[in-house]
This record gives sequence, C-alpha cells and structure tokens, in this order.
Amino acid sequence: MLRRFIPKGKSIADYSDEDIQFFADRINALPRKILGYQTPEELFEQELDRIYAT
Repeated sequence: MLRRFIPKGKSIADYSDEDIQFFADRINALPRKILGYQTPEELFEQELDRIYAT
C-alpha cells in the first residue's frame, strides 16, 4: 500500500522518516473491506481496550 504514495521505481530512501510516518498514518486510517470497513487503527484501539480491561 505504500506504493500509493511512493511511485514504483522511486527509492524509499529519498523520503524522510516523517514522510514515511505520515504515509503509514494515512494507510492505517483507511477503512478496509476485509476488516468490515473498519480501519486498522480502530481495531488496534479496540484490541488494546480489550487487553487492558482484564
């Protein structure tokens, strides 16, 4: 999915750590059909809540 932001043939090394983090944040905020149209970010937070509730 990172290739949505960094075109094929372009080196990832040309991007700063902040750029890569921005791309990762955007990717994790995208709803996914396989996750029931929830975002990975939402599901991660739900799992943390479940873990810490016990």
